Amino acid sequence: MILAAAVEGGDAGVGHGDELAAFAEASWRRDDTLAIAREALRNGVGDDGVTEAALTVAIFRSLNLAADASGIPLDESFAGHTRKFAGALGIDRFSTAKNSPGFSRS
Repeated sequence: MILAAAVEGGDAGVGHGDELAAFAEASWRRDDTLAIAREALRNGVGDDGVTEAALTVAIFRSLNLAADASGIPLDESFAGHTRKFAGALGIDRFSTAKNSPGFSRS
């Protein structure tokens, strides 16, 4: 759903999808936009919703870190699709993209 929201510029039919996507992106960047995105999300989904969103972001981040640390290779038949989505979502711009050969723009 986040892919549809990011690529098509909508909320993908998810309640507060724009706020959720902004929070997830700001959480990965960990910059000055995080406090703003968190407050916007809190206004939409409340404290419990922010907690659930933060836990979801943390789980995905930890899965990526574990995969990177263990050197789990990406299946080549899936790599082309993954690169396409990484580019469409802009996630190939994150500093952690350097841990995935062929995905970093830099």
